[in-house]
Amino acid sequence: MANNLNEVVNEINEISISDEESEEDYGICEECGNENTDEFWCLKCNSQRFQQNFGNWTSGNKDVDVIIQEFQLNYIKYIDKGGFGKIYSAIWKEGPISSWNIRKKHWEKSGNFRVALKSLNNSQNITTEFLKEFKYPAVVPYLGITQDPETKNYMFVMYFMEGGNLRNFLKSNFSKLSWLNKLNILLVILSGLYNIHNEVNLIHQDLHIGNILSVNNEIWLITDLGLSKPAEETGISKGSKQKVFGVIPYVAPEVLSGDDNHSKESDIYSFAMIMFEILTGIPPFHNVPHDIDLALKICNGYRPEIPSHMTTPQLLVDKMKRCWDAKSEQRPTAKELFDDFDNYKTNIEDEVRESEICKQIEECDRSNLTNPVNNNNTNSSTPYEIHPSAIYTSRCFNFKNLPKPKNLNENDTT
Repeated sequence: MANNLNEVVNEINEISISDEESEEDYGICEECGNENTDEFWCLKCNSQRFQQNFGNWTSGNKDVDVIIQEFQLNYIKYIDKGGFGKIYSAIWKEGPISSWNIRKKHWEKSGNFRVALKSLNNSQNITTEFLKEFKYPAVVPYLGITQDPETKNYMFVMYFMEGGNLRNFLKSNFSKLSWLNKLNILLVILSGLYNIHNEVNLIHQDLHIGNILSVNNEIWLITDLGLSKPAEETGISKGSKQKVFGVIPYVAPEVLSGDDNHSKESDIYSFAMIMFEILTGIPPFHNVPHDIDLALKICNGYRPEIPSHMTTPQLLVDKMKRCWDAKSEQRPTAKELFDDFDNYKTNIEDEVRESEICKQIEECDRSNLTNPVNNNNTNSSTPYEIHPSAIYTSRCFNFKNLPKPKNLNENDTT
């Protein structure tokens, strides 16, 4: 966190200004004479206005004060409960800033605007370390911070994603998805993950399908960057070992066992489990308790299995297995995966019949003729029931004495 307000403004400027010059012409700022950086927006002038008004923003917490904004929220409605907080929807009466009115000398705002509120349990004394995650743009943008007047817990204000999460979408729509549809979803997620890993150089730490949200069931965005642990936790236990937070099926074996901390490679492992559900329509390890026994099996190389009646392009299966390899150094990067999947997508769209992906899809279609299929040439979802002890919300683990991660075919099988 910056030590003073000038540093905060500088950080905002660095994040907001692209490395490449914009091709758009937004005209000239009437105040400073420089080029506008967006429609009706001069970054230089507006940053100075924000800086001048920082003294009026207060939360009672000096770390929050540098980013807090005043919200007028009505019609607050409870939606769901996560591992470390609750989710609400609300109407922001004034809405976000749209432009600066030079003549009237005030901010123009968009009016009633639906937002999501994520409250964080035990966040009354939120730490600077925790807030560092929010000086970077998350993939689902954060609009600001407000505070629950009763509990004094802090609440992050985010865009409300009308389409809900990816798991619920798959439950209702899996049988309608073609292989091209599935590739498009994977590509959008990988684009967000690439942005997190390469553009802002962060690690998500709690990537799972419940954190993939949609506005319109076409554009899928990653959320909860930095919200993967309780607000009061630093992630370090008394024994100087990083605590583990997350959803067990999505946590990489080296993190479960304590052999390594969260990394970009562990995010790729989590992506593999998301990929499994997109390809099969079935949550990973849905039929077993999410406990120390499952953690032990994962460290010993146990992975979810594609149902025998489903035929899936081997190219996609091989990529998924590379992503969940027990050896983190063997996993591909988000960029490598994006490039490969984008190539598959192009071959499918251009109907390059001699390409390997098109050959495999054609073979899958032939094989699936004897199984329930739909007009889009992909398998119908297998009905499933989630085990009552299969928990798909983030929580804290305290597993001890787990073995060093290995692949199932190493040394022996379990």
